[in-house]
Amino acid sequence: MSDRRQDIRRALDRFHMEEARALAAEELAENPSAEAYYLASLAALNHGQRMDYLRKALELDAEYAPAVEELADMQPPQPGGKTKRDAEAAPAPKLAGISRRFLALIIDAFAIAIVTVAIMAANGAMEPLYAALYETDDAAVAAAFNQFQSDMLGVNLLVSALYNVGLMTWLNGQTLGKLMLRIRVVKKNGRRFSVIDGLLRNVFGYTISQIFLLGYLWALYDDEQQAWHDKMAGTVVVDERQRAAG
Repeated sequence: MSDRRQDIRRALDRFHMEEARALAAEELAENPSAEAYYLASLAALNHGQRMDYLRKALELDAEYAPAVEELADMQPPQPGGKTKRDAEAAPAPKLAGISRRFLALIIDAFAIAIVTVAIMAANGAMEPLYAALYETDDAAVAAAFNQFQSDMLGVNLLVSALYNVGLMTWLNGQTLGKLMLRIRVVKKNGRRFSVIDGLLRNVFGYTISQIFLLGYLWALYDDEQQAWHDKMAGTVVVDERQRAAG
């Protein structure tokens, strides 16, 4: 491997995308190869450019495994052995209704709350609160309650992050609530839901969407019913019942 291609990989590992793109452009100008085009695809500015680089990599080496695998991952799934023409003619997935998405959120919140309380109880964090209930000093009761609230908030945020990211990665866009309501979060580019997607959508995205609930309200008026966290992660929420019927 050339020194420049090693430099591209190091830049990608450090998420220095502008540096990776500049190095890839130099490598393609001087020594175009399947590997060079593949590395350029990893630093591409958008989905279309990435697809273009991968196709050029395969033009130079049709069996270059990393490009073959990456391009396959980026193609929308075609279940049931349907041809590409059949898949293109099929109707677009039906978006999940806002009410079902809200119910799924409630189910998930309930599950997260149960786990949070169980962890708090197991760690003895609730004992000071129980003890304070027998105090006659209102200030002591208030202090114990405030401490319990603070501890519970921290545990709840951690459990929520692990729950959403873990389940949505493992179940490819579903949590317990979404599984029960038969809805799924899918990537618009057709790729499988990843840990990075989970962090972007369900941790950072949720935090932004919860500002006065504006990010959630946005979905009511958006053409694709995307909340702000969906916009950030490039996802939409679809109705699994229609997909199963198809």
